[in-house]
Amino acid sequence: MLVKRQSTRLITRACQLGRFYSSNAGAEQPLYLNPHKWEGLPADQIFELHNLRKESLGEKYNPDDAERSAILSTIVALKQKKPTLDYTYEIENFKERHMTNTPVAQRGLPPKYSNIPVIDAGKTPHEKRRIEHLTRVSAYEMPLLAKFRQEYKPQTNQENPIKLSFNTDFTDNNNGFNRTVTLSCRIEDLELNEQQTRKFKILAGNKFNHNKNLFKFSSNQHPEATQNARWLVQTFNKLLNESKDLSKETFDDIPIDTRHNKSKKVKPQFPESWKRPEDAPISQHNVVRKLVNEVKESKDKKFLSQFTP
Repeated sequence: MLVKRQSTRLITRACQLGRFYSSNAGAEQPLYLNPHKWEGLPADQIFELHNLRKESLGEKYNPDDAERSAILSTIVALKQKKPTLDYTYEIENFKERHMTNTPVAQRGLPPKYSNIPVIDAGKTPHEKRRIEHLTRVSAYEMPLLAKFRQEYKPQTNQENPIKLSFNTDFTDNNNGFNRTVTLSCRIEDLELNEQQTRKFKILAGNKFNHNKNLFKFSSNQHPEATQNARWLVQTFNKLLNESKDLSKETFDDIPIDTRHNKSKKVKPQFPESWKRPEDAPISQHNVVRKLVNEVKESKDKKFLSQFTP
């Protein structure tokens, strides 16, 4: 009885499906199932039909040539339009216009532009005019600055004994090398007496180079180079004032430590017996070079005399 019931149900279901397909055979299928009718529709509608077809067919989806050609036809509509060439002329911007007076023999060829030719590498004629202007300024106006010149009088080492060295790394602004500042000073420029010099060397420790008589130390503990420079100057002033003050302590019983200046490796020296000065090359007489330099100097003086007051 159970087998008869199952067979009866299968026969009934097959009859129902047969009636459904037979009744819809003459009806028109939906648009998303007919890709050959998509050509000419807007791009957004074609993609919507494409997605509907994929969802409805599921695993049975297989694109055909009609669907591919319809999707490829939307490339022209989706492609960005090429902007018209713009050129900068002095201050205002203007767009190139096509030539209207094209000769008959040249009609049908690619259109030409009427104003100025395009220069390679993105350069425009106003850039050439700017360079020409700078050239004129350097040739005719810069020599006039000679009347404002003043004699340079550098300060002596005793007036300005401190030397600050800054570092700049353009590849990375956040590099710690950029904020590092170095202060250096020669001991003879400080004008100290013998006891003050000895106390200064003891207080400086390994920051003092006894071979060169040079005091040198650096700092990068602050985020800005100016802050490190200020800290170095303040620390150096404290050290100098403490060295000059002999009323508190003179450190006469403490020897000067010079171990940090001794090299760990002995450098090889060239033997004196190997030197042969008689085999040294003879210096040539550069007569032509001297004459050329003299002619250049005379012409430069003659040219600058026209603008010198």
